[in-house]
Amino acid sequence: MQKYIRVIIICLPLLITAGYSGKGVLMAEERNKGPGFEISFHHVGISVANLEESIAWYKEMLGFEEVTRMSEDAANKMEIGHIRRGNCYIELFQVEGAKPLPEYRRDPSADLRVHGVKHFGLKVDNVFAAVKELKAKGVEIAMGPIDTPGVCFVFIRDNSGNALELIEYK
Repeated sequence: MQKYIRVIIICLPLLITAGYSGKGVLMAEERNKGPGFEISFHHVGISVANLEESIAWYKEMLGFEEVTRMSEDAANKMEIGHIRRGNCYIELFQVEGAKPLPEYRRDPSADLRVHGVKHFGLKVDNVFAAVKELKAKGVEIAMGPIDTPGVCFVFIRDNSGNALELIEYK
């Protein structure tokens, strides 16, 4: 009898937690499977100093096209532009009163020491050819190119100082 009482005392909290139906155990197993929906990357959002100039920069330097434009007159007073090249979308924000990119964030290696999004990467066929073309257009190279046996990459800056990585997989 004492054995059964011990089992009940031990199992009772588990049964209560599971709602008497074993759902708690199934829920934990389902959580370990991951989400039940598919995702794919859609866009990155970037705060810029001047929306018009940034849209022009991304068009001239990287071949993006403007998709849509909108304004938000709420407390933030912002202009938003969506640009794309192929299936790569970028959402650019010009927010009234926004602060410029801090100097310490301009070095990609140093910026890794601060939590948050650091950069986004764009795959290219040939990093060195891309760098040659971008340098001729006056694009700032922030770091690299760095050539390794598996990948070659370079960090560039947009006209607001935001870091972008161009990466070539070998």
